Amino acid sequence: MVGNEYMNMTLVQASIANNGEAIIIVADRLLTSSFGTDFPDYESEGATPKIYLRENVAIGFAGSALYSDMAISEVSSTLTDFDKIVKKISDFVKKQRETIINDEVLRITGIKSKDFFSDSPNVPEEVKGYIYGWRSNFSFNFQCIVAGYDKDKNGRISYITDGGSMISVTNFGSGSIGSGSPFSEIYFDQYNYDIAIPEIEGLFFAYKAKRWAEAPTGVGLKTDICILRKSSSPVKIGEEDKLMGEVRKAYNKEKEKISGIRGSLLKQLIKDSLGVLI
Repeated sequence: MVGNEYMNMTLVQASIANNGEAIIIVADRLLTSSFGTDFPDYESEGATPKIYLRENVAIGFAGSALYSDMAISEVSSTLTDFDKIVKKISDFVKKQRETIINDEVLRITGIKSKDFFSDSPNVPEEVKGYIYGWRSNFSFNFQCIVAGYDKDKNGRISYITDGGSMISVTNFGSGSIGSGSPFSEIYFDQYNYDIAIPEIEGLFFAYKAKRWAEAPTGVGLKTDICILRKSSSPVKIGEEDKLMGEVRKAYNKEKEKISGIRGSLLKQLIKDSLGVLI
């Protein structure tokens, strides 16, 4: 998980399955909208999936819907190279951060940020203190996860942080962003996820991790899934699709079965220890 001072209200999750032959991307539809500093951000469920495809590369965003739209517009529909897509989004974040910081410094001091931070002898110390404090606390409301196959057909998962850093999490086999990220990653760890599991099992595992991640406030209840395959075209499973209904039904059946087993064991425990069945 990529940490910062706030947690974007959403979940985008990616995991590698079938020894790299498949990559499963899961996302809710929650969007964060903003009307400027005078109004608080708010979250709402979108009407369409927020997993963007560029052939065998999938892109998912957390944070501001505006910045997400801006970022995806930077990635041409013809750009399908994994590393170039990651670099393109990283450069976008760095440029946007630089623009926001420069605008704030210029507004407060009348000096361009590059001049202020290199030499600003005439700026009062109180103003300098404000600017440096503001910059150290500034967080760009954006994160991104890119998953898919590179030009050598290797399965990859990478983060782009709110600072524009590129972090590979391929070796972990899974990764996620947003407020549900800690719960999603705990699920993968707790149940010993292995990239060798078959695709269909990996799909069900990923869906269960997403449902686990709905525990915190801010993860949307609608779910979309995209399966990327090394040797064939991607498969999209939308919230409204029949196949998603089947996945949901299997999840609920398993949940009921586990609940029944737990209840039976508890009754047996009480009977054995007290001799009285409650």
